Amino acid sequence: MTRSVALVPGLLAAGVLMPAVTVGAQEPVTLASRAESVPPVDLNGDEIGVDELSRGQTGYGLSVFAGSEPARFGVEVVGVIREMDPGTSYIVARLSGNGLEESGVVAGMSGSPVYIDDRLAGAVAYSWSFTSEALALITPIAAMRELSALEAGEAAGESLGLAAPGALRPFDRSVQQMLEPPDDVAAAVREIVAEQLGSLVAPADWGGRGGAQIAALGFGDPVRRMLAAAPAGRADTAGMPDLSAGSAVAGVLIDGDLKLAVGGTVTRVEDGEVLAMGHPYLGVGPLRVPMATVEVIGVVPRLNSSMRLSNIGSVVGAFDQDRFAGLRGRVGAEARTIPMTIQVETPDGDSRRFDLRLADLPRMLPSLVGIPTMQALESASYGGGESGLDMTGTLRLRGHEDVPLQQTFDGSGPGTSAAFYLLALVGALVNSDYEDVEIEGVELTLSQSHGVRTVEIERAQASSRRVHAGDTVDVVFDLRRHRGNRYQETLPVTIPEDRRPGRYYLFVGDGVSIDAARLQLEPSKASSLADQLDMLRSFQPKSRLAALGVVPARGLIVEGRPMPRLPASVRSIWQASSLQGEPRALNLAIVNEQGRDLDIPLDGLFRLDLEILPGTAP
Repeated sequence: MTRSVALVPGLLAAGVLMPAVTVGAQEPVTLASRAESVPPVDLNGDEIGVDELSRGQTGYGLSVFAGSEPARFGVEVVGVIREMDPGTSYIVARLSGNGLEESGVVAGMSGSPVYIDDRLAGAVAYSWSFTSEALALITPIAAMRELSALEAGEAAGESLGLAAPGALRPFDRSVQQMLEPPDDVAAAVREIVAEQLGSLVAPADWGGRGGAQIAALGFGDPVRRMLAAAPAGRADTAGMPDLSAGSAVAGVLIDGDLKLAVGGTVTRVEDGEVLAMGHPYLGVGPLRVPMATVEVIGVVPRLNSSMRLSNIGSVVGAFDQDRFAGLRGRVGAEARTIPMTIQVETPDGDSRRFDLRLADLPRMLPSLVGIPTMQALESASYGGGESGLDMTGTLRLRGHEDVPLQQTFDGSGPGTSAAFYLLALVGALVNSDYEDVEIEGVELTLSQSHGVRTVEIERAQASSRRVHAGDTVDVVFDLRRHRGNRYQETLPVTIPEDRRPGRYYLFVGDGVSIDAARLQLEPSKASSLADQLDMLRSFQPKSRLAALGVVPARGLIVEGRPMPRLPASVRSIWQASSLQGEPRALNLAIVNEQGRDLDIPLDGLFRLDLEILPGTAP
C-alpha cells in the first residue's frame, strides 16, 4: 500500500500492520487522499488538537505489554509533521517506559492512545525500524473521530472485471492457473498470498509448527512477518476486562482450530463505538471483520522492530470501517464468517478434523482458504517430502449450486499444490465479472498416501485409424508408474454417428490436460456467472483418462460463443460487422468428449489422427 508516509525511508507501522513500506529516497510516491469530504471535527474538552501542541510537552500513553490490563508509558512531543497526508498532520513523539527505551516501538502498539495535559491527542500509528530510540508518529484524534460520521457498510467484492490491454481478465487468469500451474508452485503461492495479504505485513518472525511450512515455501520477510505477528493462540477469557482505551484488540481473519488475526490497540471507546489502530487495516472502506479481545503474553525485543506475543480472546463485536486514520468498530455488532472444515486422512490410517471460521473479505478469501489447507496437512501429517494427496469437497454458494472439489496432487509438497489449486479456484469465484459470489461454506477432505503415485502416459495409439461414423475405437495407453513397471490401459471411444467423412482428431490424456486443451481449442468467454460456474464444475481430475473428439471447422468464435459450421457468406457478414465484438477464426471444433475415472493420477497428452470413411461399418 503506497501512502505519503513512505516519504520517510524505512517507516514501519507500530502495530502488526505495515501500511508504509521501505522505499528509496528517489522512488516516486503516490499520495492517497481522503475517501470523502468530511467537515472538521469539533474536539471534546477531553481531546487536544495538533495546533495546541509544541516541542517538549510531555504526557503519557496506554498500551498492553503483558496480560490484558493497559499500562502507562511516557510520551514527549518532538514536533508535528504537517500535511503529510492531504489535510492531515502527524505528531512526532518520543516514547519511554515499560522497556521501550530498549525495545523501541512495539508491533501491536498501533492505536495506543496518547494524552497530553490529560487530554487525548491521538494514537500511536507508525515507527521507524532499526532506530536507537522509540520514536513514533501519532495519528491525531481529530482524524480518527471522522470515522464516527461514516455509515456502516458491507465489504465489496474485489474484482471489477478489468485488466490491462492484452492481459487475461482475473477470472480467466485464475482458470489458467488451475489448469496450467507453474513449475514453481511454491513461488506462485508466495506471490498470490503476498498480493492479497501484503498490506498486513508485520515486524516479527513466524514461530511454532507453522514456521516449518512457511520456511519450506520460502516466504519472504513481508508475508512471514505478517503471519507471525498475528495472535496465534486462544486466550483464557475468564476475567478479561471489557475493551477500553489502551486495550489490546484484534481483527480476526481465521478463527477456530487455526488462528490468524491482526492485532493493535484501542484508542477510544465511547457508547460502544471503538476507534483503533490509527492507520488502515486494508484501506478498503466498509468491511465486516470480527473484533476480539487479546491477551498479551509478553514483548519480544528485536533489532529491526520488536513484537508482542499474543492470544486471541473472545469476539466482542465487529469492525465496520477501515480508513486511512484507523478502524472503527462497535461492541456487540456481528460480522459474517464463512465456516470451513478440513478433514485430513493420514497415510497411517488416522483422521483429524479442523473447524475454522473465515472472515468475509473477498480480497483475501483465496488466501484464507489456501493457508489453512497447507497448515492442516502439516499439523495432522506432514507437508514436505514426496507423497500423494486426493482432495475432495464442496464450495457452497448462496443462490447457486455447489461447486465440487475433486483433484489429485502428487510429488514433493502436494499440500502446496492443493493450496495453489484452491487459491486459483476461489480466486476465479470472487473475480467473477458478473456478480458478487457469496461463498457460504467450504468442506474439504485431504487423503494423503506415502510416495508418488503419478503414472506417466508414454504413448497412446488407436486400434484403427480408418473408421466409420458410429464405430467404437479402442485407445490403448502405454503407462509407466513412478519408479515402477509399465502397463496398459484401454479407453473405448465412440465416433459420433452424425459425423461426415473426413479427418477426425482425438486428443487423449489426463483430465486436467484435456480441460486445458479444450479451452485452447475453443477459448470461449462465459457471458454470465452461470456460464462461469458451469465451466468450473466441468473440470476433471488428473485421475480421469479422457478423450476429446475434434473435427476441422470453418467457423468463428463470436462474443465467446463457438460457431463451428457457418456458411462462407455468413462468416463474411460476421467478420465485417463492427457490432459483434471481434470474431476469431475457429479452425477446430469439439464434437465429443468421453472418459473414465481411474484410482491414480495421470500425466500426459497426445493427439491421434483418424479418418472417417464414407458409408457405414461393414
